[in-house]
Amino acid sequence: MKHIRRGYNEEDITGFGVEALPLLRICAEDIVYLLDRGYPYKSVLTFVGNRHKLTERQRTALMRMCASGEMLKLREEKRIRTLEKGCTVNIDAFNAIVLMETALSGSMILRGMDGCYRDLSGLAGSYAVIDKTEPGIERIIAALQGHDVSDAVFFVDAPVSNSGRLKTLIAETAERMDFPIDIRMVKDADAELKKCANVISGDSEVISECISWYNLYEELVSQLDHPWITDVS
Repeated sequence: MKHIRRGYNEEDITGFGVEALPLLRICAEDIVYLLDRGYPYKSVLTFVGNRHKLTERQRTALMRMCASGEMLKLREEKRIRTLEKGCTVNIDAFNAIVLMETALSGSMILRGMDGCYRDLSGLAGSYAVIDKTEPGIERIIAALQGHDVSDAVFFVDAPVSNSGRLKTLIAETAERMDFPIDIRMVKDADAELKKCANVISGDSEVISECISWYNLYEELVSQLDHPWITDVS
């Protein structure tokens, strides 16, 4: 089992430290201002990033945290406040598990303006199970058990390396915790989740286009001891 600090980057200590946050919040205000006036996201990020001489990692973080007022309203309308007892939830497996691996590693996670948490791990199609993987899965399942949902469907991106190994670990952990699940190996998990209700994901496009989503990540992060959170809201 690999002992890896998922998502950790030494640059984050200064790039998102106390001294950097005021500038990042100004940048976030600029980004939202321009987005609300119809400017395209990519151009806005380039303009603001160049103007304030941001690093690539800072730009990526702001992209994952910021959204226009219209988009935030849409996501809020799709967000459900409670999971009905006996319902089935649909989970963005890699998205949820990598977030937990990152947070449990003591690496930085981001709180978006929509209240959802994201990471900067950047797997880009390459994944390896680490020592934080199983504890992360356990925390996700335990949280769902606390809501008395009937079962969960984990959507796993089959093209990602070691997806089969992750599938096995999810199945073994769920069986040990006596929690019924279905694991679906799919070509594109995001595309499948956009058709679903009761979605658990932090992907901005997924929660904007799905039928409904629940912010389980908010619960999961609140249960951690001293998580490293960057928030520019």
